[in-house]
Amino acid sequence: MYSTKIHYRPDIDGLRAFAVLSVVLHHAFPNAVTGGYVGVDVFFVISGFLISSILFTEMDEHRFSFADFYGRRIRRIFPALAVCLSVVLAYGFVALTPSELAQLGKHVLFGAGFLSNFALWSESGYFDTAATLKPLLHLWSLGVEEQFYIVWPILLWVAFRMKAKVGRLLAVLFLASFAINIALSITSISADFYLPVSRFWELLAGAGLAWWRPTILGSAVRSWLSFAGLAALLTSAALFTPELRFPGWPVLLPVAGAVAIISAGREATVNRVVFSKRAFVFVGIISYPLYIWHWPLISYAYIIRLGKAPTPLMALGLVAASFLLAWATYRFIEYPVRFGAHRHRRTQLVAASMAVLGACGLVVWSKGGFPERFPPLPGIDVRKIGNAKLDADFKPTRGMELSDHDWTLVAHLGHGARKLALAGDSLLFQYGPRVQQLADEGQLAANTYFVTGPRCPPVPGVIQQDRFAGCRNLPGKLIDLVRSEKVQSVVLGAGWSGYTAEGMLIERDGRQLPLNTKDGTDAFYANLEDYVRLLQGEGAKVYLVLATTGHRSFDPSEMIARSVTGFRIAPDVEKAVPIAELRAVLAAADAKLRAVSERTGAPLLDPLPDICDGSESCSPFFGTGEPKFSDRTHLRPVFVQQNVRFLDVLFK
Repeated sequence: MYSTKIHYRPDIDGLRAFAVLSVVLHHAFPNAVTGGYVGVDVFFVISGFLISSILFTEMDEHRFSFADFYGRRIRRIFPALAVCLSVVLAYGFVALTPSELAQLGKHVLFGAGFLSNFALWSESGYFDTAATLKPLLHLWSLGVEEQFYIVWPILLWVAFRMKAKVGRLLAVLFLASFAINIALSITSISADFYLPVSRFWELLAGAGLAWWRPTILGSAVRSWLSFAGLAALLTSAALFTPELRFPGWPVLLPVAGAVAIISAGREATVNRVVFSKRAFVFVGIISYPLYIWHWPLISYAYIIRLGKAPTPLMALGLVAASFLLAWATYRFIEYPVRFGAHRHRRTQLVAASMAVLGACGLVVWSKGGFPERFPPLPGIDVRKIGNAKLDADFKPTRGMELSDHDWTLVAHLGHGARKLALAGDSLLFQYGPRVQQLADEGQLAANTYFVTGPRCPPVPGVIQQDRFAGCRNLPGKLIDLVRSEKVQSVVLGAGWSGYTAEGMLIERDGRQLPLNTKDGTDAFYANLEDYVRLLQGEGAKVYLVLATTGHRSFDPSEMIARSVTGFRIAPDVEKAVPIAELRAVLAAADAKLRAVSERTGAPLLDPLPDICDGSESCSPFFGTGEPKFSDRTHLRPVFVQQNVRFLDVLFK
C-alpha cells in the first residue's frame, strides 16, 4: 500500500551517478564499457520512482496542481538544456557544413519540443548519418521521459478523481508497454528503441515501486537485494554490446537491477556503503547537466576528426570538460532557477527561451544551414559536397510497387512479358534510379523486380548475428519470385568483399565457418556457385555484377578538412584515382567471381567503366563539381540516373 511519507535518499543520487557514469564512459570509451548505454534505462526507473512518489503524495493529499507540476518540470529540465542547445547550435555555425548545420537545426527544433526520439526514429536506416555525428542524439531519452510526464499525471489525476484502483492501472499499463517492447524488438528494433510506448514500462516500473513500497523485508534480505541489483547493473554494463537487439528482453536485467537497489532502501549494504558516499552523491546531483553536456563534446570530436573516435587521452579530456561544464551549469544556472527567488518569473523566462531556441532551430533547418555562409569556390562547392552526403538512402524510387519481408524488400517496376529480377545488397539496389529513369523516358521494356536488403548478399547460408540477421531470407525470396513469376533473367550483385566482418558466418555442408577466414571465403563463393546453378535450373539466365570499389577520395566526408576553428576543402580533392589502383582492391573478389562465371556460364557485368567514364583514372566528380558518391562506396542517385548504363541492355 502506498505511503505518503517522502524522505530524501542520498543512495538514489548515488544510483544516478552510476547511471550517468555508465553512459558517459560508454560514449567516451565504447570498446571498454560496451554496455554503458543501460544507464539510460536506470535513469528511467529512478525518474518514474521519484516523480510518481511526488504525484501520489500530492494527489492523495488533494493538493496536486498541473501548473505546479509542469512548472517544476520546466525549472528542472529547461535551464541546462537551453544553455546546451544554444552553445551546440552556435558552434555548429563554425564547425558544420550547411547540410550538417541544417540537420542540427532540425534536431534543435525537435529537442526544444522534446520530440527528438521521433525525429531520430524517422531518420534511422541503413544510410542514416552515423550516430556519432549527431551532437544532439542523446536527447531522445529526454523526449521519452517528458512524453511520459505529459500522459502519466493526467491518467493518475483521472484515476484519483474516479477513485479507481491505481495499482491495477499501473499493472495494465506496464504489461501493455512491455508487450509492445517485445513485439517491436522482433519487427522493428529502431522503433522499439525510440518510440515512447515501448519504453514507458521502464518508468512505470519505478512508479510501481513508489506505489507498492516494501516494508516487511528484513535488513539481511534488503542487503542481499542490493547486492543482486548491483550485480545486475554491472553485468549489463560490462557484457551488453551495441550489437544486442536492445531493448527487447535484455533490458529486463538493468531495469530489474535498478528496481532491486531502490526497493532495498537506503540502509541496505550497497546503498549505504557505495551509493551514499559523498562523491557518488555529488555526481548524482550534477548527473542531468553532465548527461546533457558530455555527448555534444564527444560528437563534435568525432566530426572534427572526420568520423574517427577520440584518442583515449582526448576522450579523458572531454569527460573532464563535461564534469566542469556540468558543475558550472548546476551551480550558476540550474540551482538558482530551481531554488532561487521569483520562481514563477524564472519559469516563464526559461520557457520563453526554449521556445526561441526551437524557432532558431526551425529557421536554420528551413534555410538549409545558411549555405551563403560559404561562397562557391573555383571548381568545388562545399554546398554540393554537403548535399552529396545526404543524397542516398536505401529506399525505392517513386514508381516502384513494394512489399517488405523482414529486411528483404521486393520492389516492382514496369510491365511486359519479359521478366527480370535484380537481387543483392545496397550496392545492387543503388542502380534502381536508372531503372526509374528508363521508365520515365518510356524506354523500360522489361518487367523488373528488385529483391534486396541493406546488407544482404544474394548468397545462401550467410549468418549475421546483428540487426541484419533477417538477410538470410533473401535467397529464398528470390527463388520464390523466379518460380512464381517465371522470371527469365536474374542479376546478382553485392559488395562481395564486404562480408568478412567479425561475427559473420557462412553455413555449408552442415558446418558454420567464419567469413573472415579462407575456408569461410571459399564456402561463400561455393554457395554462390550452387545458387547460380539453382537459378539456372529454374530456367533463368543469371548475370553477376562485379563489385565497385570504395576509396577515401570518393567519400564527401573526406573532401572536407576540419579543425576546431572550422573546415576547408581538403587538398588534392579533385585528384583522380588510377583505375589500376581501384582494380587492385577488387582483384581477389573479381577472381572468385570470374571463376564462378567460367564454371556456370553466368556472364559478368562491370559497372566501373560507366562510373569512371571509360578513362584510365576515375574522378570523384561529375558535371559541375558534383560528387559521384554519397559515401565511400555508394553512388548518388542523381549520378546513376544519367551515367550508369551498363545494365541498359537488359532493361530495353
